[in-house]
Amino acid sequence: MAWRDRPLLRYAVLFFLAPLLAGCRIEVPVRPAESASTSPTTTAPAPSDAVSGSSSELPPLPRADIVGNDMTFDRGGYIEDADTVAFSDGLSRVPGWVQEKSLVNGESVYISDAGCTASLRSTPPQGPLVVAGDDQASTEALFRFLDPSILPEYLVTTNWIWGASPAESTASIEFLTYEQGAAGDDPASIVSLRLFGATGTGLAFTVSCPSDKQLAAAVEEVRSGISVIPPR
Repeated sequence: MAWRDRPLLRYAVLFFLAPLLAGCRIEVPVRPAESASTSPTTTAPAPSDAVSGSSSELPPLPRADIVGNDMTFDRGGYIEDADTVAFSDGLSRVPGWVQEKSLVNGESVYISDAGCTASLRSTPPQGPLVVAGDDQASTEALFRFLDPSILPEYLVTTNWIWGASPAESTASIEFLTYEQGAAGDDPASIVSLRLFGATGTGLAFTVSCPSDKQLAAAVEEVRSGISVIPPR
């Protein structure tokens, strides 16, 4: 990935994300401007001329078609402002994982036998970061708020399960993910986010492990045990 060629950026981001990944926490203030003295303030980018995710450009579909098919960034306009998108809770049933915390301030934390930590978290409303009609640009703005050095080209699109439960779902949902390899005492880690423009709230996966190989295995285990529940 791009960060491997930028060692100073890599360690700066590790330092910034260390408090988040140490306990697998994603802390995003409700109003970024109010915390400018302690956190960098990022202005959400203007939407592009052609916003593919705009609900005005999407053909009407029955709710069953919306929740039963892949929730790409382009289809984010199908989510309505009154909807709720949440995590299912199945990772504790995956062998080798135990739940340490359940929905404490919107966060659930799991620990694996291999020494990995996974966190699922919802964010409070992030209105100032939302790019209207564009979930991908909104998510990029959330990453830049967490650390301005995380540029869009350092992010990769990843898929998590979209459905009521991992075992019964075949559709996927797109997130943007930032990955760090292990270095010295610093663990390997990923931060995977999606900010839903319609609701103004986001979901975050974080996973950290002692080694890159353990991280790759842990991410697949988390992927198999957790789904993002579509709105009813």
